[in-house]
Amino acid sequence: MAKARKASVTRSKLGMILYGEQFTGKSTMAMQLAYFKRPDGKPFRVLYLDPETGSIDDYLGELESNGVNLDNIYIVYTQSLGEVRQYIGKVKNNADFYELDENGEETGNVVTDADGEPFRADAVVVDGTSILNLTTKQGLVEFSKKRNRVKADKDGLIGEARLVKVEGASLELKDYQTINFKGQDLILDLMASGVHYVVTAREADEKVTIEQSDGKTTSVVTGRKIPDGFRGMSYNVKTEIRMFRNEDGTVCAHVKKDRTHTHEDNTILEDPTLLDWQSVIDKTADKKEFVVKNDLTKAVSVEQDIYSKEILGKVGEPAADEKAASETHGGKTADEIRKKIFDKKKNLSPPEKREIQERLEAEGLPIYFKDVTDVEILTKALNVFEK
Repeated sequence: MAKARKASVTRSKLGMILYGEQFTGKSTMAMQLAYFKRPDGKPFRVLYLDPETGSIDDYLGELESNGVNLDNIYIVYTQSLGEVRQYIGKVKNNADFYELDENGEETGNVVTDADGEPFRADAVVVDGTSILNLTTKQGLVEFSKKRNRVKADKDGLIGEARLVKVEGASLELKDYQTINFKGQDLILDLMASGVHYVVTAREADEKVTIEQSDGKTTSVVTGRKIPDGFRGMSYNVKTEIRMFRNEDGTVCAHVKKDRTHTHEDNTILEDPTLLDWQSVIDKTADKKEFVVKNDLTKAVSVEQDIYSKEILGKVGEPAADEKAASETHGGKTADEIRKKIFDKKKNLSPPEKREIQERLEAEGLPIYFKDVTDVEILTKALNVFEK
């Protein structure tokens, strides 16, 4: 459903993407969030999600020597987009973080900050969205193999024919659309978390597809550098910065856009500092918070519902068969199916839960069911749990 409010100045949040080649200072720049101050003057608490597995470790000593209390930084190493979004969800829901054991399982110990209070992030860093894109693609490739395995079994293929069918699986157009959707959803999740955020990515050459005189198409490099990862990530961020080194080896930042107006668009900064943007926080410190929820997935459902009603010529009122389908499926209500899902979920081990979650995401299904009322979706999810 739509949200609305009267126009008023609200408390500003930073939302940045930093991208560039290796060793151009992306992680160093992102972690300068640890030097920021909250409106009450206390230091930021930073949740650092590290798909690059260790990209921050070499900087911790410098941060500590410069007066940063490392208890205000909580680092999570994961290359799973699903787990990254789970942690962002914890931030959004003001939930406790629990220390992890050597197997990555939560213990009963709540993570605390430098004041000994339960850790609550003021900023989130996702340092390595290119890796998240890679693992998301590979996950869909593996799912495509399963899809082809089913087709091979249906066609009765055996031997090399079956092997070629399964191992030759590749991403389909709908898979690429799913990947791009997940990337957009990640940024919207961060925006909806209610805290400041910085994401980093490697860079790639921008390419465009052109049609040749013979009707064939080819990809041509434009000369521009773009974030390497989920397409469209830079659209919704407030600040887009490309990091690079000049001829002297000095780290530079090309501020390609900055809606906070801290720097003019297309400004080149030598030896840049993220602390330039502290002023954005200070200017609106006395204003109220306002956070727009990420309803992208829900919006898709709304659009599907509106489109269906338009096709049926019954806009504004669901058809009787639609209403019946939403309330029951095969004689079971949404509450009954949801209870079955919860019963099965609570008996799973943490690794089994993670596997189920990945399968749900691969099939475009939700991973939380408390607010899901669509019986067909719940039934599909239950089938995943029962496989």
